[in-house]
This record gives sequence, C-alpha cells and structure tokens, in this order.
Amino acid sequence: MYNIFITLIVCVFCGTQATKIPDRLLNNGMKIPIVGLGAMDITEQAVRDAIDLGYRHIDTSHNYHTSDKKNWSEIIIGKVLNDVFKTGKIRRQDMFIVSKLEADYHQRQRVVVGIKETLTNLGLDYLDMYLVHHPNSSAPVNISITETWQGMIDVLQANLTRSIGVSNFNEQQIDEISKLGVIPVTNQVLCNPYVVQKPLLAYSDKHYTTLTAYSPIGGSRYPNLLKDPKLVEIAGKHKITAAQVALKFQVQRDVIVIPKANTLKYLKENLDLFSFSLTDQEIKDIEALNKRN
Repeated sequence: MYNIFITLIVCVFCGTQATKIPDRLLNNGMKIPIVGLGAMDITEQAVRDAIDLGYRHIDTSHNYHTSDKKNWSEIIIGKVLNDVFKTGKIRRQDMFIVSKLEADYHQRQRVVVGIKETLTNLGLDYLDMYLVHHPNSSAPVNISITETWQGMIDVLQANLTRSIGVSNFNEQQIDEISKLGVIPVTNQVLCNPYVVQKPLLAYSDKHYTTLTAYSPIGGSRYPNLLKDPKLVEIAGKHKITAAQVALKFQVQRDVIVIPKANTLKYLKENLDLFSFSLTDQEIKDIEALNKRN
C-alpha cells in the first residue's frame, strides 16, 4: 500500500493557494489524482468551479445525466474542457478523464462504438481510463465478461483510452478477466465507512490493482452516514467535518475517492484533506462502523 506520489496542482484560475493532491500509482505506471470529482447529477458550473479549485480527475459515464436531467454529463464536461483548453492554462495531459462502458455495449464489437460515442460527447481523442460499469450485460443478450473485457483490450490497443478497469466487480470476476493478459487498473465500488470493503481492498493490493470508492460520503444508499456519532466525534477532535473524516479514511487506505458536489463550499471541503491525519485508532474505529460483510 501507500503507493502515493505527491503532485503540486496549481489553481491557475481562482488565485487561491495551490493544493497538494496526492496521485495513486496504477499498475500500468500511470498516476491518477487520489481525489476526483464524481460527475453524476452534476451541474456545468460545478465542473467549472472544480477545475478552478484544482480538481484534475473527473469521473463520469455514458449514461450519467446533469443535475436537472436535461443533458448528459459527458456533454457538459466536454463543453467545459473545451473552454478550459482554449485558454491554454490547462492542457489535455493535465486532466485525468474517466468514463464507463454501459451494458448495451458489452458485445466485443460494440465496445469501440461505446467509447467513440463517449469521446464525441467529451470532445476528446482519448480517455485516461475506461471502465466496465457493471459486470452484467443488457437482457436478453447475455454477454460474458471475458468477451466484454476483450473489447476493452481492443480499445486500449487502439489508443482510445490509456487504461482500462472495472466497476462493481467481485474478486472472482476480476480473476476471470485478468486471465486475458490485462489486469484492471482499478475496481470502482461502493465504499464508505458503512461499506468498508476490507477484503476487496486486501485483494486489490495483492493483485496490483487499486480500489476507487464511489459514494464515499454515503450517497443515496446511506444518506445519514455523515450524522454518525463516531464520525462526528472524530471530526470535532480535528476541527473538520464528518465528510472530510470519511474521505480521509479512504485516502489513508490508498483508496481513490470521487465525491460529488455541486456547491463551491463542498467542492473546496472535499479537497481540503491534506492538512490533517487520522490516527491508527481512528481508522480502526471507522472500520468498526462497517455494516456489510
């Protein structure tokens, strides 16, 4: 564990103090900012604000909507990136853009269709990471995960993405696709203080992949997470928020986090994780909150 490299990301637009955001090393040698912006139900302004604040990792999917349900997340992210790149202050290589293959595209020959639609939406020539969003294909067609993974290898070899990974996979499924010769760089799963994922994290460390946590501060599944007395108690000791405790818990375990926020206040708060540390006992206390085996 602890394969973290420190990168100085300068906030070139907003004039605020530069934020040091650690990178997580991937098994292909690439580095990904350990804190990213989850872009489901996001607003265009939030994407702009996030980049202004220093976010360089944005996570979306082909089927994600904006918060008002009137547009697709990929499209508004592409619009913002186009504007940002035009200024010349941030280059394409400064950003780490992640999107996902949805179930309708699981046939090997359709994986390339899916990623090209995503790239068109984003206005990009390549992704930094492309994930299989779920192991199950759309009914009534039952596509094996190995067929889908072969399609993912195809788009990797075609340089349409720089890395490939999965989401919502278990250990056995990762073992199965890894036999094709390319190990996923990450497995993006539900992970927070109520769903600690300790066995899956141990598996990931052993098999040279990473874990990415979605809904790291609860999300719709655990809307009351940030009211948990233990998280509130720890937050009080450090003079921070319960959300920052939940996120720092992951960062100290080398877990990549992609919290969603649509307000400037919370976007800032979710980045402000590197001026404090949780104690070993606090990490154990948070792990004890786990509600799922």
